[in-house]
Amino acid sequence: MGAVNTARSPMGTRWEIVMKVILVDPSRFTAPYDAELSEGLASAGVKAIWATRPVRAQEAELLPPSAIRGIFYRNSDNLDKYGSRVRSVMKGISHLAGLLSLARLAASEDAKVIHFQWSVLPIFDAIAMSVLRLRYRVILTAHDTVPYNGEKISFLQNFGFDLPIRIVDGVIVHTEAAAARLVERGHKPRKIVVVPHGPLPLGVDIPAPKISNEGDPWTFTLFGQIKPYKGLDILIKALSLIRDEIRGKAKFIIAGAAHMDMTPIIDDIAAYGLSDLVDLRLGRLSEEEVAELFVNTDCFLFPYRQIDASGVFFLVSPFKKWVIASDVGVFQEQIKNECNGTIVQPENPSQLADAILQAAKERPSVSAESEIVPWKDIGILTKEVYSGKKHNNKDHNHDL
Repeated sequence: MGAVNTARSPMGTRWEIVMKVILVDPSRFTAPYDAELSEGLASAGVKAIWATRPVRAQEAELLPPSAIRGIFYRNSDNLDKYGSRVRSVMKGISHLAGLLSLARLAASEDAKVIHFQWSVLPIFDAIAMSVLRLRYRVILTAHDTVPYNGEKISFLQNFGFDLPIRIVDGVIVHTEAAAARLVERGHKPRKIVVVPHGPLPLGVDIPAPKISNEGDPWTFTLFGQIKPYKGLDILIKALSLIRDEIRGKAKFIIAGAAHMDMTPIIDDIAAYGLSDLVDLRLGRLSEEEVAELFVNTDCFLFPYRQIDASGVFFLVSPFKKWVIASDVGVFQEQIKNECNGTIVQPENPSQLADAILQAAKERPSVSAESEIVPWKDIGILTKEVYSGKKHNNKDHNHDL
């Protein structure tokens, strides 16, 4: 498929390119994932061309510059001066223009496969996918099988969420639970393939941890973009149940950019008398700040209501710290109870409080690491999806 040539990895390894694929992430929703997937695909002989938006001034470019085709949202940064309704309409028009450019790009690059990482506007994307399927094999990764993990989204984003999944030739999900959820919704098992999520490295040197004394409080961290589905309110409620028992034994860091109204959270922290326990670090952290936070964290918290695969989990896993997480998505498959973390029922503050209190008292260490698949293997599995080969999953076969 496509011309055969060679490329070099950043480490100088020569890779034979035997297939060319257009990957589509219009909004760069998962830029770190995209960059690692590109490396995995290259090692499997797949050249990835990314149809996306131009990088913004404050962003680091993670993808290889030669692989980027900035065909989406070229002027979207200039729309903030308009009202939200006008901005939404203009961005929708820009998205349609990007889809038209995508068809031209696929033809000019002589690609055989188009792989959508996200469906931003499902109805319009589904129409584009239907047309593209006349000439190309079309694949979709369903990173989230629940629309935006239950967040409030626009009508156009929500309406027809499952339509692209029905149209494409193959659907990639990251967990067996996600595959089962799609089958329950009536999707054909034969085209659903489980390809695991891989580790996400930080792009900076990891500092030495701070020197701690035996009696110092254990540090619990909830990190990442703060959104309703991540259950910060559940964590605050849990802490209110054990505040007297936990005081002096633990401290809690909430770090990340807020994508929800934080007023109720801040009010609850004050009302429950948790101000001395909870350290709110709102806003985007630099990679150096993230590295320092991770290396000095003792336990990472994921009190999520819903998730399939968590990028934050795959970012913190290499640090081999204890994890307390809800019994949803990737945590079901990666947390080996009482070996590398504790699983609790979602939206259960009492159970979460018990797990936190136990960890603060016992200070457990990781005795078995998460079984995370390396990107070179993910590249091979993804290439099999592109080629239409069967892929045998752990418990059952979702073949193409």
